[in-house]
Amino acid sequence: MTARDGLRPDVFVIGKAIGGGIPSGAYGLTEEVADRVHRITAAGSADIVDVGGVGGTLAGNALSLAAMRATLGEVLTDGAFAHMISLAGAYTEDVRRVLDETGVPWSITQLGARAEYRFTRPAPRSGGESAAAADDLLDEYMHLFTLNRGILMTPFHNMALMCPDTSPADISYHTETFTQAVTDLLA
Repeated sequence: MTARDGLRPDVFVIGKAIGGGIPSGAYGLTEEVADRVHRITAAGSADIVDVGGVGGTLAGNALSLAAMRATLGEVLTDGAFAHMISLAGAYTEDVRRVLDETGVPWSITQLGARAEYRFTRPAPRSGGESAAAADDLLDEYMHLFTLNRGILMTPFHNMALMCPDTSPADISYHTETFTQAVTDLLA
């Protein structure tokens, strides 16, 4: 995203996505921020000691490192992103078409290989608007409806994440299932 949108953040942090969902993480700092951090740690005024002895997301264990290597080499590639984003676009268009055809006042938003529908129209533009649009019963209905038909949406929101193995047939199947779910709700 930073490269695509020409962003130049002072601090960049990525969590489990860099390890394909396995607890892991990475961060990057501009030289200016890194110099400030080094000055603070050299002065002894930063608490950087892991007193819990457990480690954590950035512990660097073998599984996390292997997962990051595989994800960076096989998933987070230009070719994979082109494929995933294209499919997310088709998914978004299909969901939007179903919403328009049925008149259901929901919306869908796409960001890269991720698409999410919300139970409001227009689409939320802030966290507060998104929270206000939450509907626990509809969330549960949509998750169970799709899960019972072999489609796993994220366990929070109604978000679909395309992966390199996602196919056009998967998108078509979701469209059929989503159409049926909405049709059944309207019946």
